[in-house]
Amino acid sequence: MKKYESIQGKKKFLFSAPHPYPHRRPSLVKKYKVQERYTDDIVRDICRKTKAFGIYIKDQVDYDPNYHKKNNPYKREVRKIVKENSIKAFLDIHGLSDEHMIDVAIYYKTRFRKSMALANEVSEKLNQGELKDLNILILRLPENNQETLTEIVASELRVPAIQIEVARYIRKDKELREAFVDNLANIVE
Repeated sequence: MKKYESIQGKKKFLFSAPHPYPHRRPSLVKKYKVQERYTDDIVRDICRKTKAFGIYIKDQVDYDPNYHKKNNPYKREVRKIVKENSIKAFLDIHGLSDEHMIDVAIYYKTRFRKSMALANEVSEKLNQGELKDLNILILRLPENNQETLTEIVASELRVPAIQIEVARYIRKDKELREAFVDNLANIVE
């Protein structure tokens, strides 16, 4: 049984939420990592609003959809959606832990100018209206061969890709979450 849900779209953007449920991190101890709540809601809402493609985990899994290299059905499905639908941009939605003193972090793959341009455009679109004056950091993904979804889509599939990490207070508050979705939807329009 599939533990992810795909959303068929018309617009050539793919939104992803690989961590809305607990999942195993690749490590020697194989501990479960807590879920990043409401990231699946963000993906469903933005896909409904924009008619973009989407994918999200819909139940607890025994692998990390963003990191595990082998036996990762989520990564296989992302590759398939990108290739079969000529996706123009990939946006991977994650939760930002409370220990960070920022509102949004946007990561892109080093040496991929189109991904960096997408990160800058998303930052500009998010920082409007009710979310004006967000503390947004744009950062390069570390060069550590982890093969995150963002790295695979950018490097292997040659499609602009970013990972967006959203503070819990934004994800948890219905009005702020809706404002986030509305602002992010402008990237698709």
